[in-house]
Formats: sequence, structure tokens, C-alpha cells
Amino acid sequence: MIKHSIRRRARGVGRAGRGFVIASGVGIALAACGTASPAGQQPAGHGSGSGASSQPTGTAGPGRAVTPSPSSSQSSSSPGGAGALAGFRVLSISFVSDLRGWALGTVRCGTGRCVALLSTPDGGRSWQPLTAPTRAAGAVYSTCPAGPPCVQQIRFATSQLGYAYDPSLLITTDGGEHWQKLGGPYVSSLEAADGTVVRVASDGMGCSGMRYQVDSAPVGTTAWHTLPGPAIEMICPPVLYRQGHRVVLVDYGNPAGGVRASAQIARSADGGRTWTSGPDSCGGKDGYASGVALAPPDVLVLVCQHQMSGPSGVFGPAWDRVSVDGGATFGPDHVVPTRLSATAGVVVRYQLAAASTGRLLVVETGQRSSSVLLTETGGRTWSVPLALPAASSVLLVGYQDPLTARLAQAGTVWTTTDGGHTWQADQFSAGS
Repeated sequence: MIKHSIRRRARGVGRAGRGFVIASGVGIALAACGTASPAGQQPAGHGSGSGASSQPTGTAGPGRAVTPSPSSSQSSSSPGGAGALAGFRVLSISFVSDLRGWALGTVRCGTGRCVALLSTPDGGRSWQPLTAPTRAAGAVYSTCPAGPPCVQQIRFATSQLGYAYDPSLLITTDGGEHWQKLGGPYVSSLEAADGTVVRVASDGMGCSGMRYQVDSAPVGTTAWHTLPGPAIEMICPPVLYRQGHRVVLVDYGNPAGGVRASAQIARSADGGRTWTSGPDSCGGKDGYASGVALAPPDVLVLVCQHQMSGPSGVFGPAWDRVSVDGGATFGPDHVVPTRLSATAGVVVRYQLAAASTGRLLVVETGQRSSSVLLTETGGRTWSVPLALPAASSVLLVGYQDPLTARLAQAGTVWTTTDGGHTWQADQFSAGS
């Protein structure tokens, strides 16, 4: 029997958790050619009707510490201001502790939608509007339909230093009050940890097929230097995952393109100085890795899916593979159970987060609903602690510590402080 143990809370009612971040951006996936949209991302068109951007005109030069000032930053009268909470739809979330976090999303703006930025000091019980880094939101495949600048992802390294990106890149040094656009290439993926920030950058926007590079810089500076990242031959830039000094690049194949969908995975245990590359470990001509997650001390987890459907047109169930040595070897396959009705031709979308070798969260999304699946045995047994309607995309934010994890959907953020067994719902609304 499946139990849905849910405790709802709203407007300042609830409990905050403990604060200790074990991984940056665990569970966040960006778009790849032919795959579903990024986690939590809405379809193209979010920037429609946005008009001109009010982001700063100045850029920071190479090697300089960045210090945005009110005169060079976006005005607080932007759509990210006082009315930002009404109709908020989340795109990306970043927490630096169990209490302090930020949410990037969109709000109604004329006939379209504009970017809005919120922050919480109390683990999501209440939210306050901040200055939006750009006016327009990015869209699928790291593009700006209304023209740059636009962003759709956010990462904070400290309570003051944060980055908005995908595909434009902006930085804040005062917790999101002011933003400054950084010059240079477009950025499709970025993670901060251990005092440094690593990015995937390209001179071309979106899946242009142009060569990408992997750069690193001290947090809060523009002293970027190029890492010897491997050449992964795909049309779209690879997605970056990070946990401490461990860096993983994954470039996803095309499950809808009529050719074998595979993922190429490059792994570094020393911050990107040296790499080991190879194909994904899902095995067989029909399997490809559609989800990746990292956890300490050296855990790498894959969610694998079938590219080809059976005779009835229905795709078989997904399965997980767990590595405890950083991806050098993997344990046996474990089937990920599904609660979705089998529909011919429909490819289920999966998101993955890991707290340890045993504790994994998977969000499966079909045409009508999403389910949160939990295992504490590495995939041998599963429970379904939460079911969500498919009215809008679900964003699996991931684990911040072994027990605290978050996910979000539209105007709601869900938090667990017991590893995933029970979830509390907060609205993106101001505290009373």
C-alpha cells in the first residue's frame, strides 16, 4: 500500500531544518538536444512580451573582483520587485543552508512573463522579492527567444555571492539586491563549491554545435581559466555536476531523434585538472542515461531509460545503477517502479537526487501527473511518499544534507527533513 504522508504549511507556519550543504545543484538537469526541458523549466515563450531588458549595461573585465553598485545594477522597480509573488512560477532554486535560499522564476508581465527573484531566510516559510537579474527568461536548449540577456538558472556560493545564468551570466555580491552582467561567452551550466565556480561556456547560444570549454574561477571574481575538459562530441554543451572537488560532465544523446541515445560521461576527482572519459554505463543498444546524481564520498548514480519501445509502443521501466567509486564500476541494475499509466509513444521524464549510496530520490513525470519515489536501499525497494499533478513542471532541487531535500512546482516548494518520507509544502508567499 502506498501512503502519501504530507504535511502542508503556509505563511510562516512550519519548521526549519539543519544547514549543511553536501553538494551544489544535485538533481538539477539542463536541456539536451531532443530531451525534455530543463528541470522546472517551462516551454519556450517565457520571454514573450517582455520588452527590453533593464539589466546593467556595464560588464566586469577579466580577473577583477565584481562589486555591483546601485548605479550599474538593475532598478528595483523591475518585475522582481514588490508584486513578484503573485503568480510566481519557479525555474531554479539555490540554498546555501537549510534556512537561506533563493528562487528564480517568472511572473505575469503585460501580455507575457518576466523574471522574478525571491529569497527566504527561514527555509521556505516566507519569501521576499529581490531585484531580478534580467527581464526575460531563457528557454529550452539555453536560448533567449526575445534576445539576450536572459537567464533561467541560479546558484549561490555564499549568502552574498550568487550567479544567474543560462545562457547569459550575471553576478551579485550583495545577496541578490544588485546584479552585474559579466562579459564573455554564454554559460549553459555552472556550479560553485569549495571557494571556486566551474562553468560550461560557449561562444554560441543553445545547441549550436559550437565548441564548448570548461572554465574555473575563484568565487566572486572574473579570473576565469580554462580547464582541460574533454571534447564530448554532441550538438548541445554537456551538463555540469559537482560535489566538492568532484566534477562530472554529461552530454546526453537524443532519445527522440531516431538514432541511439547515449550519454558520454567525463569524470574528474581533482576539480577538473585531470579527467577520465567514456560512454554511460546503462548498457545495451537500447539503454541510455537520462539522469545523473552525485553524493559523498564518491557516489555516482545513473537513471537509465529505454530508447526503443516494445511492440505495443510502450517504453519499458527505467532502472538505476549505483557506483561507489566515482563511476569506475557500477552495481547491478534495479528497476525504478512507475505509478504512471503506460501510454504508447510517451517517454517518461526522470529527475534524480542522491544523499548516499542507498538514499535516492527520483521524480517521474508523465502527461498527467508526477510521482516522487524514494529508496533507501540503492534501488532494491521503493516507496512513493508524494504524488503531484502535472499542471506544471516539477523541479527536483536535491539533497542539501543526508536528510534535507527540496522540490518545487509552480508556486509551491516542498521540503523534507527526514530523508524523503514526509514532505511539507510552502507557498512562494510573503510571511505575515
